[in-house]
Amino acid sequence: MRTDRTERLLNLVLALLGSRVPVDRARIRDVVPGYAESASDEAFERMFERDKEELRSMGVPIETVVNASGEVDGYRIDQRAYQMPELRFTAAEITVQIGRAHV
Repeated sequence: MRTDRTERLLNLVLALLGSRVPVDRARIRDVVPGYAESASDEAFERMFERDKEELRSMGVPIETVVNASGEVDGYRIDQRAYQMPELRFTAAEITVQIGRAHV
């Protein structure tokens, strides 16, 4: 069954957010639906690179983790960098919202 691109992107985000350690390409290909269906290693690489760039362009902070030897250990998303900031409302904004609730 073919995986929709949007679903694949969401699954990639979830896989990288859900791991405490960097996730390497082989593991990503195994666990993210849509990648295992790639016709070849090269097709997977192209798809994965496109997906990373698209997610980054949408503001998803995908980090490439490199070891001391300069080799890529894997990829991750820092949960703190990805979470929304705390919402703060002014007194006027809160008053407007409360007024709407009573209408």
